[in-house]
Amino acid sequence: MSTLITCLVAFAFGFIGSIPLTGPIAVMVLSLCVQKRFGAALRVGLGAALAEALYAAVAFWGFTTFLANRPAILPLSHALSALVLTLLGVYFLRWKPEDEVKPGEERSLMGFLLGFTISALNPTLLATWSAAVASLYSRQLFAFSEVLALPFGAAAGAGVACWELLLVGLLKRYENRLPRSALTWVVQGMGLLLIVGAVLAGRDLVREL
Repeated sequence: MSTLITCLVAFAFGFIGSIPLTGPIAVMVLSLCVQKRFGAALRVGLGAALAEALYAAVAFWGFTTFLANRPAILPLSHALSALVLTLLGVYFLRWKPEDEVKPGEERSLMGFLLGFTISALNPTLLATWSAAVASLYSRQLFAFSEVLALPFGAAAGAGVACWELLLVGLLKRYENRLPRSALTWVVQGMGLLLIVGAVLAGRDLVREL
């Protein structure tokens, strides 16, 4: 019973936590959908879901304790976040859709690897899942055990993947009703938000140092 409850809670956290369109993966998925590259967008989302599954499993297993014993990791994670968010923010701030899709691109695994890599290099996910695990622990909804780390991570990743499937499906279904120019502005605006996130990560880095 604990395993079932653990999986349901993790799935809900993964699904609901992915809804806000403010992260780098959301910007990538949206930008690819604007260019009608729905297959690539879905692979980016699924790659990100795998990375989040790993983060969630590690957080459940007890990464908060690991982090506390290694203070150098925290400023390093802020520095990495600032760098990644700055690069992606500048890219999407200047982004414009391309109409041409290269042959074989829609069948490439590069989208999956890109989504996985960007999420894996986003340490804020670690903080998010650590906070989620801490919140669950405080409520004692189920008995915590290291054995549940893998099911928790898998269910969390499934929740993220389901949201990505739903998002791409909705954008594909209603693509003709959404002005392309407006969606381009949305992507560029989200790029600006990523830069703001980079500034905040840089501020945290300065505080840690």
